[in-house]
Order: sequence, then structure tokens, then C-alpha cells
Amino acid sequence: MTIALFYLLGAVAAVMILKQSLSRKVELFSVRNLYLVGFVVYHVVGPVKSLSSQHFFGFNVMNPESTSSVLLLYVWVYFIVYLFSYHWLKPVRWLAAKASGIHAEAPDSMLMMMAVALVAVGVPMRLFGHLLPIVGAAMVNVALALAALGCAAAGWVWSERKFNPFVISLTLAILAGCIGISVFQIFGRRPLVGVLFGFAWGAYYRWARYVAPAKLILYMIPMMAAASLVISAYTAIRSETSRDRTSNVSSIFSAMVRADVKKGSEGLASGQSCGAAMMWVLEQYPHNIKPEPLFSLQYMAMYFVPRQIWPGKPEPLSTKIANLAKIRGVDRDKITLPPGVVGYAAAEGGMYALVIYALFFGQFTRFFDELVRLNPFNPFYILPSGCVIGQFLGLARGDIASFTAIIIVSFVATMILMFFAKLLFGKQASAANYSVPWTPTG
Repeated sequence: MTIALFYLLGAVAAVMILKQSLSRKVELFSVRNLYLVGFVVYHVVGPVKSLSSQHFFGFNVMNPESTSSVLLLYVWVYFIVYLFSYHWLKPVRWLAAKASGIHAEAPDSMLMMMAVALVAVGVPMRLFGHLLPIVGAAMVNVALALAALGCAAAGWVWSERKFNPFVISLTLAILAGCIGISVFQIFGRRPLVGVLFGFAWGAYYRWARYVAPAKLILYMIPMMAAASLVISAYTAIRSETSRDRTSNVSSIFSAMVRADVKKGSEGLASGQSCGAAMMWVLEQYPHNIKPEPLFSLQYMAMYFVPRQIWPGKPEPLSTKIANLAKIRGVDRDKITLPPGVVGYAAAEGGMYALVIYALFFGQFTRFFDELVRLNPFNPFYILPSGCVIGQFLGLARGDIASFTAIIIVSFVATMILMFFAKLLFGKQASAANYSVPWTPTG
């Protein structure tokens, strides 16, 4: 019964996404939908796979049947409160309205030149930015954000000039450069997802969103399939490339061509160890381990203080859980195993923390969708919102404080860049051609 109720939540989410997308109540390619897809993969598929196989990835889950029932309750409560926050609470709608500016348009030539420039700047920033004292980590995240922004701009232009040979050639070169930036000496998939989905984001909001729903699905399937193949290939080989710090981009591309895509696809859809980690946390907190009330909210602010300045800065649960759980066969001091947003809530106060995090992330994701809704033809707002979707797709599973901070850094950096680009090259859009195409509702 527990497994069936997990599947029911996944089915409810899928039907809601499809129904609201077809009726244009919420855009198909929205931050909310990407977040919910990640949530279902890690909080529905992950627990179900662990329960079905009784494989808990090294976590000593003592009573999986009773613990999974508690987890099921937590997951359903989070899902419901998140949707309530996203659709019915209003604070970020006001904030997004204040953040919106004059309706502006951008010449395609400017956006394409900007995309090329972002690759040119992003490559050295990615190669050498981490060597800078204090701000090294921030420079890497900014470089990845610039790559995603460049791909989003290329997708925006290509979608209106799909058969122009020059645009196609330049777009492919930009994609190759941005993918290289996103996979160089990086274990995680989020930068690669951000680049590929950033391209799709630009194409969607310039062109695909105005296509009839049936045709939209038909057009989006090959784009998503191509992106999934690339991500699956990288998933299959990322452990090998992360161990070899001398791997260059060409060797990574070669390994991806030879990769076992089926194995990578299974890894993508498995939910990894998230379900097992959540169940372990629910069994340990607060009975055996003292909770740290709402630590993730605190760490969102702590994240911005470099460890060179604050050597004793606390660590998030994802970096400590391997040692706490005494997991064998891994380097406990290096591996990170995030227990998902539900696991963090369980370790940081229980049900009250769960409700607070659901309210917070409902508003957080709504801000980005609202910003796009209020600026439906304005690339100076749409494209920066798309450069962070790789983080949103993994936000429900990853270190929620760090991911949130990275999203803020990436978004603010790209918004500042686009602000100056708008001052230099933007032109005011005609009010006659401006409308709000959708409004998220309950």
C-alpha cells in the first residue's frame, strides 16, 4: 500500500503538470514543473526503488516498512504545502513586479554576439577562476551561469532562424563551448543540465510556447530526448572523469560517445541514494541524533562567507551523513549524500521544518516563474531565469542551502550582465505587442 501511495503522488503530479500545461495555466517548461519533476524522481522513485529492492545504499535502515510510512506522510505534506505556497501566497508576486522593468526587446545579432562573448569569457574563468583567493568558488559558479546564459541566448535566436546555416553553425559552436565549460573537471550533472536545458528554455520562450499544445509536445520530445542522451552519457562516465583530474574536454567528449547510455539513464531515473538517506534520517532524528533547527535556512546565509575567512564554518548534513551513518566502501570525508528536502526537514526540526521549507520553496520557485510571466517577450528577464534551471531540477534532492545560494549568485550575476546589455542595446517593446499569456492558478 505504501508503494502504491508513493506512485499515486507521482501520478497526481504528472497529471497536474500535463493538464495545467495544456490549458496554459502553468507553462510546460516552467521552474515549478522542473522542480516537481526532480521532487518526484528523488522523493517518489527513489524510496520506491529502495523499498522494492530492499537496497539502501549502505544506510542501515532498521524498520523500512514503518519508516516508509512516515516518509510517505512527509512527502505528501510537503507536496501539498508547496503547491499551496506556489499558487496562493502572494509576497513574491509583489517582489517580481517590483523587479520587472520597462518592456524591452533585444536584437538577435546582439544576443548571438553576447553568447559568443560569454563562451570566450567563461572558458578562462572556468579554467582559472578557482585559483583566485576567497572568490574562487564563486567564480566557478558564475562561469557555469554564463555558459547556461549563452546557451539560452543561442536557443532564443536559433528558434526564429532554425534553417539559417550561419545561425546553425554558430549555435553548434556555442553549444560545444558551453558543454565543455559545464563538464570540465566537474562530477555533478547540474551544470550540463543547465546548459542543455538553458538552450531549450530560450527556444521555448521565444517560439515553442506559442505552438499548439499537440505540436509543442511533438517538437519538445526530440529536444528533450537529445538532451537526455547527452546527460545520460555523462552520467555513465562521470565517476571515471572525476577521478582523472587530467581529463580534458576532448577526452570527456570521447568517453561520452563510448558511454553506456542505458546505464546512465537508469542512474538518472533511479533517485540514487536519496530515498534510503531520507529513511535513515527519519529513524535517527531526533531520537539518536540531536536536530539542528532550520540549519539549512541559516546556511543559505553562511554559504556566502568563504571558508578562508571562516575556517570553522559549519558543514551541511550532506557532507557529514556518510560518517554519521558509517557507510562502508566510500571515502566518507569526501562524498556528499544529500537526503533531499524532506530529509533535511526531518533532521532540522521535523514536521514544522517541513512546512516552513515547503512554504519557502513554493515562493522561491514562484518568483522566477512570475518574473517570466510579467515579462513574456523580454529576453533580459527570461534568459537569466533560464540559466539556473539545472539547479532547480536537482534542488529537491541536493544540498538545499547550497543550491539555493548558487541559484541566487547565478541569477544575480546574469541579471547584472543583462541589465547593462539592456542599457546599451535594448529597445523598448511596443505595448501593442505585449501581453501576459498565462497566470498560474490553483
